[in-house]
Amino acid sequence: MYVLNQITGEKQAATIIKIDAAEISQINKTKRFDFNWNKEKAYHVYKLTVEGKEEPIGMLSMEERLRDYALEIRLLAVSKENVGQSKEYSRIAGCLIAFVCREAFKKGFEGYVCLRPKTKLEQHYMQQYGFQSTKMYLVTEGENSLQLIQEYYEDKQERN
Repeated sequence: MYVLNQITGEKQAATIIKIDAAEISQINKTKRFDFNWNKEKAYHVYKLTVEGKEEPIGMLSMEERLRDYALEIRLLAVSKENVGQSKEYSRIAGCLIAFVCREAFKKGFEGYVCLRPKTKLEQHYMQQYGFQSTKMYLVTEGENSLQLIQEYYEDKQERN
């Protein structure tokens, strides 16, 4: 998995790891991410980091929805310095979404992932990541989830 350095054009290895309540509190204090992440401590919270750096550039909170055979992305955020035209890294959200898709296959959910989008991001998720609207949620599953994993999560050399 990699993010793209928008300044140098280089691919930089990225890692997603689960974080605990203490680290969530520390990250929340930095004000580099929107949302109050302390409210997510009861769920599975992950951070995306660039190789060689500790501070996260992306964060994700997800919840297992066993009765729906799905994983729900509760929150997904890119650090403030990586949003907009002057961002340092791109592909952050795609890597996080692909990670959840991969987890949904591992759990036997056929890649079924849902999220409740903010109004302004709904079209972006549909156009950029192939999500479909159910009016209340955006969803990805099956073939689309596999394509996201291949594009954002797996390194091309790993599959050869």
